[in-house]
Amino acid sequence: MRKALLFAMSLALVFTSCSTDSSSSSSTTGTKLTKIIETYDDGTIENINFEYNGNKIVSVSSDLDLQDETFYTYTGDLITKEESFFDDGAGYTSHDVVVFEYDSSDRLIKSTMTDDAGYVEVDDFTYNTNGTISFVTTSGGSTIASGVIYLNGNQPYKKEVTENTGYSWVEENFFDDKVNPMNSIIGLSKIEIACPTFYRGFSVTTNNLIEVKIDNVTDWSYVYTYNSNNMPATDVYTEPSNPDNNSTSQYIYN
Repeated sequence: MRKALLFAMSLALVFTSCSTDSSSSSSTTGTKLTKIIETYDDGTIENINFEYNGNKIVSVSSDLDLQDETFYTYTGDLITKEESFFDDGAGYTSHDVVVFEYDSSDRLIKSTMTDDAGYVEVDDFTYNTNGTISFVTTSGGSTIASGVIYLNGNQPYKKEVTENTGYSWVEENFFDDKVNPMNSIIGLSKIEIACPTFYRGFSVTTNNLIEVKIDNVTDWSYVYTYNSNNMPATDVYTEPSNPDNNSTSQYIYN
């Protein structure tokens, strides 16, 4: 599954509470994203399915490998755990967990990521009076990175990261002015800033991500067509540094 499409979006669904859509034809009448059919330039086809309980995300799964699923746990309207399983069918498997903590204003203040090898990475967030969000990334009790996330209203669009090695980089995100179908999922946008040194790209925002730049160089980009609800109908995805990931996608709604 393309990373850009979702850290905060390893999602899945179909509608009858929690079923799965098997339709392969695009629907322009619904507004709930149920499937993305992604065709890579080499002809490989990946089906990404989204499962919901009402407007809460339950899981996201991909059929490209033997098993590629992410499950979400809620406490009230807040996502408190994201659990991912991956099996490529060729001997590599993983089970990773991210736990989310919030303050009394329901703002994310900590994300703790643990991989199946026992590695733990913790990010603590501080909300500044100037509207930015500072973070510190630690592992094993040592600081490994720090940085600042910038917002346009409630939409994160930029982050500056300095690693303990002295290496620093700036990520900038650019968006269209259309409707992001993920924005209506309860609690999902609140975890968008989690694990900021590990994940790149802000996908779960008000509008749709069209380009990510690292130090002013394009890391990846999307070109969309839209349906009658001003939501993506198709996209062309380009990743200059890794053209094997280039693809086209069709969005299915219910």
